[in-house]
Amino acid sequence: MHPEYEVLATIFSSRQHASASYWEGLTVTEEAKVASAELIGGFRFVRMVHPGATSVVMEVVQESTGKRFALKQLLESRGGDSAERKAFEFEAKIGLLLRHPNLINVHEYFKDPVQPYFIMDLFPSYHLKLPIARPSVYPMPRAQLHRIITQAATGLAYVHSKGWVHRDIKPENILVNKTGETRVIDFALAMKPFGAIRKMLGSKPPRQGTPSYISPEQIRCEPPAPSCDIYSFGVTCYELACGRPPFRANSMNELLKKHVHERPLPLSSHNNEVTKEYNDLVMSMLLKRPEDRIPSFDEFLSRFRRIRIFQDDPPIASNNGYM
Repeated sequence: MHPEYEVLATIFSSRQHASASYWEGLTVTEEAKVASAELIGGFRFVRMVHPGATSVVMEVVQESTGKRFALKQLLESRGGDSAERKAFEFEAKIGLLLRHPNLINVHEYFKDPVQPYFIMDLFPSYHLKLPIARPSVYPMPRAQLHRIITQAATGLAYVHSKGWVHRDIKPENILVNKTGETRVIDFALAMKPFGAIRKMLGSKPPRQGTPSYISPEQIRCEPPAPSCDIYSFGVTCYELACGRPPFRANSMNELLKKHVHERPLPLSSHNNEVTKEYNDLVMSMLLKRPEDRIPSFDEFLSRFRRIRIFQDDPPIASNNGYM
């Protein structure tokens, strides 16, 4: 195994194992313990929304106003880890900085010495991996898919306009409610593109990302750039239309090599209902060299608004006004 693949595979493997272990081992008692204090600051616990490996998200009511919010809190077991606290605070600060209708907005960060937490929009929804993984329970919102992709790309265009790269775009990080409103989440890996001095000094970002969606340049530890997100969003658009990502493999090493070297099959090879225009657009986002891809989400939106995803979609004129 090439050393850079070996290191990256180890990182991914340990993270996935930790997450899976937490989900499998979480009991009702442990979940109740997380929210054992009915009041967290000035917020009253309502219900658990998402128990994660390092933090939990819960629905709360602000005592002073009666308004409902989502509260994300670092687990007590992770509160003593300075790296975890720093990453958690970074995520909150990005949420406070980036404010857009297609992002989950953070309203306040509380630097608690034991379990820091932050308050954000309550957005009852599901993430887009569920219709792919469990279509019998969460049917793919096919009639709303054009609108969903448009909104996600609009949110990401805003992120790029503010000088940030998300670096972990995937269906799990796109939330959709029952009316098709869409929010992009999870800026834990976000970075700004490197300036000239950092590039000249040969600075490299850490090897981070999600294996099925990671860009070739992230695998090579190249400086963060908007092209990373274009690629990962292309993988996401591919999977939403086909029900599977462009690359599958029996090992992490093989999967990462495919991202770097292998050309994906056309979307139509997995779903013959996909239009040629959508196929060509998505394939152009998955080109190996960053400079060959669509240069921006603004360009993506300009092209995407004029095309249909599936051949039986309504005429594109009826898809206007999604914003």
